[in-house]
Amino acid sequence: MTDTLLPPALLALLDGSLPASHLHQAIRLSSVGDNGWPYAAQLSLGEILALTPRQLLFAIWPHSTTTRNLQRDGKATLALVLNGAIWEIQLLVVQRDETLTDLNLSVFSATVHQVIAHRAPYATVTHGLTFSLNDEASALARWHEQIAALQALAATAGLRQG
Repeated sequence: MTDTLLPPALLALLDGSLPASHLHQAIRLSSVGDNGWPYAAQLSLGEILALTPRQLLFAIWPHSTTTRNLQRDGKATLALVLNGAIWEIQLLVVQRDETLTDLNLSVFSATVHQVIAHRAPYATVTHGLTFSLNDEASALARWHEQIAALQALAATAGLRQG
């Protein structure tokens, strides 16, 4: 399946509600390195917000290789497991002037270019990348703060969620 909109299940997962069922799910963020090779980073649900089926905001470390790649190239791919498939979300990204929280995170607006569900008729994908939180309470507090800041930024920038 290929589309240019996030399907309802992905939209619900990335709506900022931080569902406990996916709390430890990692979302692979791939960018293009200056050497032309893919470069992988990980996001959590606490660092990304779907505003509409075509628009997302996400926050990442300002001095990371991923930030430099996105500033230079403007293309990214998110990959995650949901509902028995690997979902690949190709994005066109632009860094925003605003930063986020006391961590001074870089914020990117992303427009969905293409959404692909990778499924095989002989297998169901049950797990993707996951992580264990060393201090779950503080991570959740930070994620809630980051999601609230992304939502506030969207509201003040005239971007609409929903």
